[in-house]
Amino acid sequence: MTVTPAVVEEEAPTKKGLNFTFPLEETEMGIVAGIIAAVITIYTGFPAVIKGVGLILAFLWGMDSVHKTSKYGLGTGVPSIGVLAIGYGVIGTVMGLALAEYGRIGQLYPAVLVGVLVMGVIGLVSGTMSNHEKLIAMKIPHLERAMMELGMAGTLIILLECSIVTGSLNFGAVVTNVMNTGLIALMFIFSCFAILHPYNACLGPDERRERTRMVAVEIGGLVCVLLGLALVVLGTSPYGILDGVSLIVFGVAVWVVFFRMFIKACMDEAYSTVGTGLIKTIE
Repeated sequence: MTVTPAVVEEEAPTKKGLNFTFPLEETEMGIVAGIIAAVITIYTGFPAVIKGVGLILAFLWGMDSVHKTSKYGLGTGVPSIGVLAIGYGVIGTVMGLALAEYGRIGQLYPAVLVGVLVMGVIGLVSGTMSNHEKLIAMKIPHLERAMMELGMAGTLIILLECSIVTGSLNFGAVVTNVMNTGLIALMFIFSCFAILHPYNACLGPDERRERTRMVAVEIGGLVCVLLGLALVVLGTSPYGILDGVSLIVFGVAVWVVFFRMFIKACMDEAYSTVGTGLIKTIE
């Protein structure tokens, strides 16, 4: 009797260093999004559309961190960790704004990044405590790094949104136009959705990261529409009403393009689909 030897699959070679290929991997996305979003954050003279691009990149970074943390079976913890990230962001933003009030240089607000770094440290500490054997002992791989990135991404997200709405990062202007108006509540909710909902909607054995990212971008487009409307109503942009209108147009375009891409990807990759009449089938 002849016995066929088992076929041993060769392991894929381990990737060493950074290899900036498209689409970007999680580490590369964190580096690219973090640097670009930080530069756009500290210089408040950019038009709202440029800030919107930085905001979407920060959403992608946060979504990647939620994906990294939650793919080990958190389940209902996916929304919780997204809310935690934006909670970090609100605290880090207030801290950064308070420091920048006395350390800004014209339209440059480098001191706000102190809040980003502090939230990164707090995220790292909370992730370490959550995984520590003698404390919570969740034993989730890479939780420490993911929590650190969530704290930093969440802070950049709220800072950029405040910068869009007020046209600056002046502490008084943010309190008046964001906090006192209640806009911070909408910013909090929509920002949570932008980083937690993509993986929460796509999780499962057939979850594909590129398809999941489409959800983050299209929700980012909706957030830009919301911020554009607020900018038009408040009239705080140094560029006038066209700044808010251009952000609304940009947000609508992003939402339409990426929502269509997501639906098409779902139709193409699903085993079968059942029409409900709510969404037309895309040929």
